[in-house]
Amino acid sequence: MRYLFTTLAVGNDYLDRAIDFYEDLSKKLNCDFNITTNFKSEKIGKINFDFFTLDRYNDTEDGFSFYLNLKCLSLKYAIDKNYDYVIYSDADWKSTDLLNEQKILDVFQFMENEDYDVLFERPSEIGYNKENYDQCFFKEKLRDFHLYDHNLWDSAHVPNEQFMVFKVNWKFRFFVMKWEMFLWYSIANNIRSFPDGFDIGVSAYETNMKTDYDGWRSILSNCFEFNDKHGNNYIRF
Repeated sequence: MRYLFTTLAVGNDYLDRAIDFYEDLSKKLNCDFNITTNFKSEKIGKINFDFFTLDRYNDTEDGFSFYLNLKCLSLKYAIDKNYDYVIYSDADWKSTDLLNEQKILDVFQFMENEDYDVLFERPSEIGYNKENYDQCFFKEKLRDFHLYDHNLWDSAHVPNEQFMVFKVNWKFRFFVMKWEMFLWYSIANNIRSFPDGFDIGVSAYETNMKTDYDGWRSILSNCFEFNDKHGNNYIRF
């Protein structure tokens, strides 16, 4: 079983935290690691650095304006490298002492048993949000993609994008392609990528991925943590 942990790290702060995260994981897991980053770096142990660069990494809007869809490039790295599974997490995550290799393998076995293509956290159906606009957290997406003019994506979900597990198959290839299309289309047309869960969910839906949002989380209970921008600590899952 070959699998990869991959992440996006733009800027020194995120890069340093990603390296610390993966160096810790390398003591617990027998897998490869990739950091897609805008800093040229030499390989460290099993950590690969996948370099890319843009003129800028943010749009012109107020608030959280980073091009979040750049995360797709960290998945693109995994194509045609003979991995069976790819795990994406944000660069500022950490593992707890409860994480071990067997739990990761149990997640993969869960996916095999149920024939899942991808595991996400937190469902949020687009159609439901269209009918409950006041509760919707991606109102700009409803407007920018003219969702009240069609129902093509009503059954798609907008997941939490911080942690995802993918089976590497033909669906994975087309998912990455579709998500990357959202990246460049949004940049070219000045569409905010927040929340990138919208673009992820639609890409998974259009690729006919079989998804799970809940059954897998108990396997990795209390195995990961992160701090938000206010310093509050969150334990996953």
